[in-house]
Amino acid sequence: MRVRAIKGTVSLLVGSLADLLLLCGLPLAYLFSAYLVLDLPARWFAHRGAYGRLGALLFLASVVLAFVGITRAVHDAPPIAPVRPKFAKAMLGLSWLAALLCTIGDLAS
Repeated sequence: MRVRAIKGTVSLLVGSLADLLLLCGLPLAYLFSAYLVLDLPARWFAHRGAYGRLGALLFLASVVLAFVGITRAVHDAPPIAPVRPKFAKAMLGLSWLAALLCTIGDLAS
């Protein structure tokens, strides 16, 4: 009886931590992926350092994550965060705009 209760408590705790990580981390991951999807190819075209093989791996991971975010927005999937879908779409669009401005700033310097 006690083992079942402990397993249930641990399972609930791990699930809650995973939900919290997704809630806090996924919007930031979408922002970073938007930036890397734009910045790394721009660095390659400008013949600037783009982190070598790690940069290629970062680029591929960022493309996949950005694709997931855009696909979720297009298919009207409910957002992970407790916000309205329209707000989540607006924030995703603004993150791409911020990524574009940061990429331009990075190339200008």
